[in-house]
Amino acid sequence: MPFIINNDLLTQTRTTLYGRDRLYWVVGGAGSGKTTICRALSARFDIPIYDMDAHIYGAYHSRFTQKRHPVNRAWSTARDALAWLLDMSWDEFDSFNQAALPEYLDLLSKDLNATKSNASVLIDGGICNPGLLAQAIATRQIVCLEIPERPSTEIWNETYERKSMKEAIYQLAKPEEAWRKFLEFDEQITHTILKECKENNISVCSRGETEAVDDFAERVAQALGIQQGHK
Repeated sequence: MPFIINNDLLTQTRTTLYGRDRLYWVVGGAGSGKTTICRALSARFDIPIYDMDAHIYGAYHSRFTQKRHPVNRAWSTARDALAWLLDMSWDEFDSFNQAALPEYLDLLSKDLNATKSNASVLIDGGICNPGLLAQAIATRQIVCLEIPERPSTEIWNETYERKSMKEAIYQLAKPEEAWRKFLEFDEQITHTILKECKENNISVCSRGETEAVDDFAERVAQALGIQQGHK
């Protein structure tokens, strides 16, 4: 099933987002430490966090419209949204993620329009295609987190929240096959994020195995150009 990127919508969101010099976006695969680092940066620099995943899987659902957000509307209104995604091939899933991104940015833009244009905002994850994101905001305002390679099976058994995903998948038909496909998609997402970051000169910060959170957060802040007093 083909999904089409709405380039007009992407252009519209760029108009709102590109001029916001204090908009910072932390991307990376599952388990790369996005939420941990965003919390550390928020505490240190007093910057509010915009949890993109929480919005995509929460508040955005009631805001998706058929006219402006047809891709996400199809997903959010599917009889079983999780099964709907896992029935796709990787190419279809990647196409869905790319087409969904401008629709997310549209809703993000509306939220940011309610804030001052020079206000600092730190966005936690939520996207799989930083190369496309780089068409809406400056690459210097995006940083990708990378950790030493670990299998997805290990990552998705780390926390209660991640374990709950496996529980949800095991409610589907053919759960073993669905779980295996989910893990394959997860590894492909991480690969795609890193590949697109390197292709688009987006900073990639790799955390050392023994590196403290505060030390890693400091390096991420430097990569993003965040300085004390940003509010």
